[in-house]
Amino acid sequence: MAHVSHTGDGADGVTRSDGVTPGPAIGVDVGGTRIKAGRVDADGAVCERTVVDVGSERSEAEIVARIAQVVRALDPEGALPVGVAAAGVIDHDAGCVRESPNFPSWRDFALAERVAAATGRAVWLENDANAVVYGEAIAGAGRGARSLVGYTLGTGVGGGLVLDGRIWRGQRGMAGELGHVTVAPTGRPCGCGNHGCLEQYAGQVGIRRSMRERGGHLAELSLDRDAPLRLAELARADDVEARAVFAELGAYLGLAAASLIHTLDVTVILLCGGIAAASELFVPAMQAELRARTFKSMSAGVEIRVGTLGANAGIVGAAAVAKGCDRLRAG
Repeated sequence: MAHVSHTGDGADGVTRSDGVTPGPAIGVDVGGTRIKAGRVDADGAVCERTVVDVGSERSEAEIVARIAQVVRALDPEGALPVGVAAAGVIDHDAGCVRESPNFPSWRDFALAERVAAATGRAVWLENDANAVVYGEAIAGAGRGARSLVGYTLGTGVGGGLVLDGRIWRGQRGMAGELGHVTVAPTGRPCGCGNHGCLEQYAGQVGIRRSMRERGGHLAELSLDRDAPLRLAELARADDVEARAVFAELGAYLGLAAASLIHTLDVTVILLCGGIAAASELFVPAMQAELRARTFKSMSAGVEIRVGTLGANAGIVGAAAVAKGCDRLRAG
């Protein structure tokens, strides 16, 4: 099943022979505390945006109701397709969330079908990191690249693969779990059950742990609500220990990305999410590690780009999936 619609009358718009619905679409990004949504035009620009809380109950019914609320506000006529991005293991074809770290009670939750029933629109479902990376690929820092790899550096580390202009989801829809690539086999334990996952060194949680391990003023600072931001300020002021944390982060990212370059031969690596705002502090170490661990002919010409769409990236990516853009092969 490619998408879910409860309109029965072609409300998913006029579809071209290549599978793309021309014109605007609605993109919805379901986070752990907020739902961001926007009306995205044909060029990938967010022309109208709204944000609502997920609600206190955090139940399936409440989330569906909140999504339906923002969709109706952005598209009162009910004419536009809807893309919904959510964290977790997503069955894109079935429109189902198999499990989600943000909503542990969700098991095989038919989110696309429920939203379609509540709104009367065609609905597509996508993994949130895939949506962020794809949004940047078509309308942000990745524009013009035929294939790329993207890291989302936030509380944890996510990722997405765009190959030949399409999101690569893998056989079971779970491709792109880049935060759980092992970079230190006997390293820090991860919530997934592994040890030494990239997420334990490159996300906000990993950064805080690095700060605690170094002790002293960084250990104290790790308790601050905005610890990564404060750490970046220290690093920019030439604090040796703070700069060392970012250098370590960059080295682990470079180690992980080197394997992807050898495997996929991509020439663009995207860095998205809040930690990417401090990219100048860790990209040099990342580049050095890449060069040290890849063939010179493969690392030559590899670009590390920082996302430009910010909080709109997931909205843009979800809308593009709803329009069918990810089903096109780049020309």
